[in-house]
Amino acid sequence: MTESNEPLHRPWRTHIEAAVMAVAMALFLKHFVIEAYKIPTGSMQPTLIGDEGADVKDRILVDKLTYALRAPERWEVAVFRYPLDRSKSFVKRIAGVGPEELRIEHGDLWRRDAGGEWAIVRRPESVMRAH
Repeated sequence: MTESNEPLHRPWRTHIEAAVMAVAMALFLKHFVIEAYKIPTGSMQPTLIGDEGADVKDRILVDKLTYALRAPERWEVAVFRYPLDRSKSFVKRIAGVGPEELRIEHGDLWRRDAGGEWAIVRRPESVMRAH
């Protein structure tokens, strides 16, 4: 306070405080809530495009809270860390959930519950229309 009871005006302090808060919020959001990823390869085509040779990479935003609130569902796209090299992220579509066996035969996905009958699994119409 000055002698006239007015606060000292320091604009640089206001800017520094705002910048520190912005960085803190960005780090919090990236670590706990949402993160951007590039699709590096063509394994998700035609839904998500990636081609290392042509340097074409789709980008996605990943919600990190959903699977803390509910279990993953079949046909959703999920991002996970490669267990043997945690610096690599994989972007894949979930094909199997729960205790079931899967097999691929002539391009078709088959599933069965423990000891049950094999049945072909088809993507629902809503998933096919999504790409």
